[in-house]
Amino acid sequence: MGSKRRLDSIDRQIIAMLARAPQTSNRDIAAELGVAESTISVRVDALVRDKVIKLSVQQNIIKAGYGVLGWIDVSCAFADAERIAAEIGKIETVFSISLFFENPFLQIMVFAQGTADIRDLVENRIGVIAGVDAVAADVSIGEACIKQGIASL
Repeated sequence: MGSKRRLDSIDRQIIAMLARAPQTSNRDIAAELGVAESTISVRVDALVRDKVIKLSVQQNIIKAGYGVLGWIDVSCAFADAERIAAEIGKIETVFSISLFFENPFLQIMVFAQGTADIRDLVENRIGVIAGVDAVAADVSIGEACIKQGIASL
């Protein structure tokens, strides 16, 4: 950015709306501010290009067909951790795997249609992998995930 970008009232309102609700569409912002959707698109592109804001991807698990976000903790021997992580990574509903070397254990984030799917993952897919010592799971249920409630299996 060669010269410092000067933000006007519309830019500041766009930033404020996105800060409150990052998933707000350009159409909704345009309607709220009384301007054309193309105006919002051009301004958001400029705000990103000028590094005033940064976009990131956030998946709506409900629209993707899932109702539960789960965290599965897997205890295992240090020597087995990477192999186990590779096996778990083949499961289609696994979103991310974090490997912690101090314990060691793996923390897996998964999407599921319900708690029964999480239980199946724990008991029949992850818990049976050679080298897995223990498995525990927490789930978040609802569209706002963490806001609506967390339960343990």
